[in-house]
Amino acid sequence: MAQHISRTRISRTVGVAIAAAGVGAIALMPATASAAPADRAVPGTSCTVGQVERATTAVSPAIGGYLRNPQIRAEFERIVVLPEPQRRAEVQRYLDRNPDVAAQVDRYRPQIDRGVARVIATCDRF
Repeated sequence: MAQHISRTRISRTVGVAIAAAGVGAIALMPATASAAPADRAVPGTSCTVGQVERATTAVSPAIGGYLRNPQIRAEFERIVVLPEPQRRAEVQRYLDRNPDVAAQVDRYRPQIDRGVARVIATCDRF
């Protein structure tokens, strides 16, 4: 059960990061750290950053297109490898400062959750 809770929490926070990338908003965030290496583990999954990126592109080619932008990709990679509490706090701060993005995330929450669940379920195949 603890693993399921962790995966659910990660799903939501990664979903927000993916949603933000999907609407192009992460491009506006300053990159405060370098991107994570593609072989770095994503907390709460059995996958690396590279696997999560490839699975995300397979699940949503549109988001994969956004991830081809180096600035968006770097921010996505930086966020996805943060420990869960830091990731949630950072994403929430971003959404608090960007209510239009928050509204999009709220509007598309079911689709985001389904997409993230598919990414987590399949990332180890990439």
